Amino acid sequence: MFTVIKSLLAKLIPHDFRQSLKRRLFVVRDMHTRLANLKSAGFVVTSAIDGGSYHGDWAREVWKVWSNVPVLLVEPQPSCRKWLESAALGAQGSKVALCALGAKEGTVEFSLAETNSGIRAANDEAEESVKVAMTTLDTLCAEWVGMKPNFLKLDLQGYELEALRGATQMLANIEVLLLEISVLRIGDVPVFREVDRQLEELGFRMYDVIPQYYRPLDNALWQVDAFYVKETSPLIASRAWS
Repeated sequence: MFTVIKSLLAKLIPHDFRQSLKRRLFVVRDMHTRLANLKSAGFVVTSAIDGGSYHGDWAREVWKVWSNVPVLLVEPQPSCRKWLESAALGAQGSKVALCALGAKEGTVEFSLAETNSGIRAANDEAEESVKVAMTTLDTLCAEWVGMKPNFLKLDLQGYELEALRGATQMLANIEVLLLEISVLRIGDVPVFREVDRQLEELGFRMYDVIPQYYRPLDNALWQVDAFYVKETSPLIASRAWS
């Protein structure tokens, strides 16, 4: 009976209202609250890149906190075009780039699996794939005239470090990085310690984390969304406790 009532309420009450109420009643650490925390800590977004945008949900969360901030929505799946073009209307200057992100220009095989889609690995057994253009973050930023993004989000199913190898120029302007990172190695992906080491070499330090997914086998933490900030950022300048 409880399940039926819960389902009915979910249909009747808008999702955003439910989430807002939950944040007021409980201590919730979700994307919205952690973005809002960045803002309250003094971070001002000039423009942002949403790498692995899918339907543009993350960009919409950004606009709830920093309204009218231009966002470049990057996603290679052709079926996502209409969703992204609609999302890009959310802020003037926003645009869509239908391509994959990597260390160099080219064409790659891309496995189609909804939100788990990604560049196809040699042992990938995905039933459906498509060839897509791949470009670099440096190239995209050079083509995004008038914009110098200082916030970069990458959700590339384990391909985040490869994308950062194509960002040697644009990273100079990035103050905050947000990456999906695996804690457990399931599949051929880098895990947290490897990503953290690479980001430290690039001059970034971990700032915040949102636990995301747990492995059904043993309920062990599988993936997190991790915020990193440049080591010179005012966000981590203070050594005070309160």
